[in-house]
Formats: sequence, C-alpha cells, structure tokens
Amino acid sequence: MPHVAKTSYIILTSLAVLASTAPAQQASRALTFEDFAAVRHVSDPQISPDGRSILYALRTTDVEANRRVTHTMLAPVAGAGSARRFPNDTTRATEARWSPDGSRVAYVAGGQLWVSDARGGNARRVTDLAGGASGLMWAPTGTHLAFVSTVTPGCADDACNRAAEKAREQNKVKAYVADRLLYRHWTAWDTGTRSHLFVVNVDGTGLRDLTAGARYDVPVPPFGGSEQYAWSPDGRELAYTAKEATRDEAWSTDVNVYVVPITGGAPRVITAANKGADQNPVYTPNGLFIAYASQERAGFESDRWRLMFYHRHTGESREALTGWDRSAEGYFFSADNRTLFVVTQDHGRDKLFRFRMDGMGGPKAELLIGDQNNTQFTISKTGNVIAWVRDAAHRPHEVWTATIGDRGVIGTRRLTHHNDSLIARVRLHPLDEMWSRGALGDSVHSFVLRPPQWEAGKKFPTLLLIHGGPQGAWLDTWHSRWNYQMLAAPGYGLVIVNPRGSTGYGQAFLDSVTKNWGDEVYADLMHALDAALARNAWMDSTRLGATGGSYGGYMTNWIAGHTDRFDALVTHAGVFNLEAMYGATEELWFTEWEFGGPWWDSTAMATQYRRYSPHLFVKNFKTPMLVIHGELDYRVPYTEGLSLFTALQRQGVPSRLLVYPDEGHWILKPQNQRLWWSEVQGWFGRYLKGGAVP
Repeated sequence: MPHVAKTSYIILTSLAVLASTAPAQQASRALTFEDFAAVRHVSDPQISPDGRSILYALRTTDVEANRRVTHTMLAPVAGAGSARRFPNDTTRATEARWSPDGSRVAYVAGGQLWVSDARGGNARRVTDLAGGASGLMWAPTGTHLAFVSTVTPGCADDACNRAAEKAREQNKVKAYVADRLLYRHWTAWDTGTRSHLFVVNVDGTGLRDLTAGARYDVPVPPFGGSEQYAWSPDGRELAYTAKEATRDEAWSTDVNVYVVPITGGAPRVITAANKGADQNPVYTPNGLFIAYASQERAGFESDRWRLMFYHRHTGESREALTGWDRSAEGYFFSADNRTLFVVTQDHGRDKLFRFRMDGMGGPKAELLIGDQNNTQFTISKTGNVIAWVRDAAHRPHEVWTATIGDRGVIGTRRLTHHNDSLIARVRLHPLDEMWSRGALGDSVHSFVLRPPQWEAGKKFPTLLLIHGGPQGAWLDTWHSRWNYQMLAAPGYGLVIVNPRGSTGYGQAFLDSVTKNWGDEVYADLMHALDAALARNAWMDSTRLGATGGSYGGYMTNWIAGHTDRFDALVTHAGVFNLEAMYGATEELWFTEWEFGGPWWDSTAMATQYRRYSPHLFVKNFKTPMLVIHGELDYRVPYTEGLSLFTALQRQGVPSRLLVYPDEGHWILKPQNQRLWWSEVQGWFGRYLKGGAVP
C-alpha cells in the first residue's frame, strides 16, 4: 500500500476531471438497457499451438426470448481475415480446444463431446452420455480427452444413470430429505447426483470414470471448472481437485488435490497434510512438479492463495513466490520450463506477472500486462504468442494478443471488435482513481466515475457503491450485473470504494475485515465518500444514494442504522439478521470464520452477532430503501430481505420489495435484469431527482 501522511486527507493518483473529452468519447447519449443487453460478451480464447489462429466464445442476448446464446468463433491472429463461426454457421459449439498438434479441435455441442479437423470439417461425436459432457481437455499425447459428466454414484454404467435420472423426473414426490448439512448449495438442492472425471479415447472408445463410486464432485461446486484438473506431460496421469463428503463438509474448507492414472485405480491425495483448501493443479512441463494453489488457514475461504510445488518423486511440497503478498489466482508455464506466469488482482485490476523459474526462492515479480483488466490468458506452444481477454469500465470484453520476449510484451493489439459500433454510439467515461485516508490512518483505494451528462460547472447526484464478499473488490471492468455505466446513465456520479477486506491490496488489509464487519469498513467508506465530494465540485453532497449486494447489501443495511446522510438506499441480497443468517445459509465455514463461531458461542454472540447485526439498529432506519432478493439464494436466504422489508414497513419507512422466485444470489435472466435496472434507476430517480418509480 502507498504511504499516506496523516496530515494529508487524500492522495489522487489519476483524476482527470477536465472540461475536454477524448475524441472517442464524443457520443452524446447515455447507455440504455437495450445497449447493455446488446453487448456481445467475448470469452474463453484458445490460441492454436502454432500461434496463428484463435478460437473464442461469443455470447449474445435475446431479451424478448429471455435467453443468451453462445457460439464459438475462429479467427486468424495476424492479417485482415475476419472471424467466422466454428465449426459452421448452424452448430452451437462451446469449450473449443485445439489438439496438441493443432490438427483437430474438440468441442461441446448438444451437451456431448465432438471432434473435428482444424477448420471444422469431418466432425464426429465422441460421447453419448446421460449426464452430458463438459470441461474437455486434450491429453498432451493427443490420444485421449478428459471431461466431466453427471452421474449417480451408485451406478456402474450409463444405462443405470439414465434409469436413475428418468426415475427422478417421473417421481410425483418432489420432497427433499437430508441427514447432514450442505444439503443445498448456491441455487440447487442435493438430489444425489455428482460430477465425475472421465477419460475417453479420441475415437470414442475406452470410456472410463476415473472417480467411479466417489461421493464427491469433480470439479468442486458451485463454481469449479476445468481449471481444477490437469494432465501430466506424458498423458498417463490426471491431477484433480475434490472435497470429500465428510460430516464437517459444511464448515470445513479442506479441499484437496488428487492424482489418478488414466488406466484406473484408486485416486491418491497429495495434499492431506494441509487442512486448508488446495486446488487447481498444473504440471510443470518437465513433469517434475505439480503446481497448485493452497490456503494455509483451515476454515478461511479468503486466505491468500499460495503457489505450492509438489515434488512428484519425493512427495514434498514447498511454497514458491515466498514474500509476494498476492494470491496466485491463475498460473501457467512456458514450454521450456524457464518461466512462470501468474494472474492476480492488484489495485483494482487483474494483471499478469512473470517470474523466472531459477529465482523461485526469492522471486522478483515482473509486471507483463496490467493496463485495464486482463483475464483468461492462453499461450501458444511456441511460447512467443499470447492472447487474453481485456475489458474496462468503459470498454466491454474483447480478445487481445501480443508477442512475448525477454524484455516483456510487444505488439499488443486488439484482435476482436465485436462491440465497437455500439460503444461509438454512447458516451462512456473511463474510471478515475483516488486514494483516501482509511479508518486506521492507512490508505483506501477508490474509483470515481463521471456521469455521461457531465459538464464543467454542473452538479450531479452521487451514488456510493459497496462491493460484496466482504473479501472482494470493485475492478476496472465491464460488469455484467453491477455495471457502472448503467448506474451512472441517468446522471449520477459514482464513488466506487475498495475498503478494508478488499482483495488485491495485501493479505493484512483483507484480513482486517474479519470479526469487524461494521465499524472500520463503514469509516473507510464514509472517509472515501467525503474525500470524493471534497475533490469533485461537480458532486452534489445534498443528493446522495448508496447501494450494494451481498456484503454490500449488508453494509447498506448497516448504513441505514448509522446515518441519515443518504437520500435513498438500494440493498440487494443483503444480510440483515446475523443469527438468522447463520441458521439458514449453507457454507458455515464462512459465517464461523467471520464471526468467530456459531451464535450459541457466548464470545461470538457478544462480540459479533449482537454487535454487528443490522437488525439491532432498525429503530434508527429512516432512509427510503429498495430491497431486492432472489428466492433461490441459498447463500443469503431471501428471508433476510423479507425480514428487512417487514421492519421498514412496520416503522413507516418508505420502502419497496422486489423478489425473484426464479433467481439466486445473482439476477441473471435478461428480462429479470431489465426489471432490476428499471427498479434501481427508478428508486434513485424518485429520491435523488424527484422522479417517479416505474
């Protein structure tokens, strides 16, 4: 963190509130929901082994049909050739992956694996499984594919899986029965099925469930993907991530890395000594080590992800990158085994760093790619061409490419231009940055966004944005839900704060939110807002709103009981009653770590549950509040929103409730999102601009 003198209230690192506007920003109108929905989402770039071609996913939204559709695109890396659908115009292919020699492509279509030649011709189906196939990965030999499929663990073959699935669908009784915790997770109840790791020959023969009979999932739900398993360089072994279905599964974070030969046999755990989480194995190209991410503290889901190296001959693990105070969120190696690449969050952006493998004891981090936000890296087999997805608050996701050399990256350029015409029609300001004094005299990083209607000399109402987690961060990104430009579109300035607990600012800063949800984070936010108002004369301090989701919803609820400086609040999926939340949420490791134990622990009760619960301060609530929740939200059960709305109505506080029966913690369906934006913008418009709720 940069040093901030105690006498200095704010340090500005990049604030460009000037009357002049860049030529690319001369479009006069604000972003609408129709524009927002029309953005084409680019993701999952896969560069060919020779670095000449790239496959990537392109997702479009049909609001009226209430769905999103993804296709795979194929484009040349160099030259003026245009992208085309792969394998053809009519097939909806996803997860396309090049074979090691680049002559073939495997992909998913209709829920099954297919393989074609490099141009998309001669396609043939490889699997036909009741549980489908996804997460495909080529063996380095080019002879096998690894993938995952949904099974009933007691079944020995696919016929049994089909019969079990048919029986579940036809059963007139839809009740759930549970005899242990984690009986539901994220948005789904446990119906007894599991995701297992399979291998198959490229010609479709030799199908094998490598985790047959296992009561655990590969990958680990709810968000795990193919990053959770990997092939050994010789193609004889797979390493994967799994969490045993033990009695303490709901309050333990003990996820492990296993290895299993592709010929079958009992999987072997290689990380049993560590009781924190271990995940995402990657073999070094020479086959000597398995790299994986590891959290040292058991029970803490937001501990720093250390990069560990497991020696395949000695069985010993050691930490790499010692002294580097960032999490290894993604990592890969150069083919010659000399270079390690690590992706991590750093000061509000995802960045790519490079380390020399001969300096692992005391490494020096070399920033390779850090401008705007950068994710989903893919490197050619030759090691000199890299592609990735880049976005920013004022630019949707597109594929970028560059050449890697000893001195860094050169020739950086944007490969795709799917959103150029749309962006040219609307006025989108980039984020400005600032640092302000934190609650303990430390530094807090924030972004500031001007409204599209900004003009020098005019004043605009301002919204404070509070992120979830609490171990999370606002990034300089084109958010698919909490989109900054959509929040600013009606004419609001935004103060987007990363208070203590935020990722990308060191582990000590992140740790300081645990058992401290209310006081100092609240002070960080208020100091940052005060600093932004003092620095930006165009912000109207008499017209303020605040909003956030999850922990951001919790803090919005906390704000309602601790200040009346805001004119309107919007709380989404926010925690309201800590005791009730503990009893109904699914991942108990989170609440027990954050609050020091269950609510019947007398110390936890006195210092946390009865101190930091927003429902204890309801008598102070006066600010008009919009409450939003999804009934399928099992992380923060929707009864939290109902209880909050009841308290607001009972006390006569202006309030409105929006509940989605078909959404969870996130609002994802296009028409539901349209209503979400209408309600949020309408609520702030009513109280900050004197408008009417739609």
